[in-house]
Amino acid sequence: MPAILEKEYKYFLKHLPEFTPEHLNQFLLIKDKEIVGFFDSYEQALTAGLKAFGNVPFFIKEVREKEEVHIFHQRISIKNA
Repeated sequence: MPAILEKEYKYFLKHLPEFTPEHLNQFLLIKDKEIVGFFDSYEQALTAGLKAFGNVPFFIKEVREKEEVHIFHQRISIKNA
């Protein structure tokens, strides 16, 4: 998560239980800890964010019951010289 959107992400996590009952599987648009709206698709949220704020950072996240954790591994190959 880019540090620039960290406050929005923390706000999202803190309020996730409030969002879940009514907005499950919708996309939430947040700018500066302010809820802009809930949208049925990522594309709708992105379009609304670009229209409202222009090409600046804003936060879009799908409302799910639990926050998904993604772990990426990179295989490193060491060759003998």
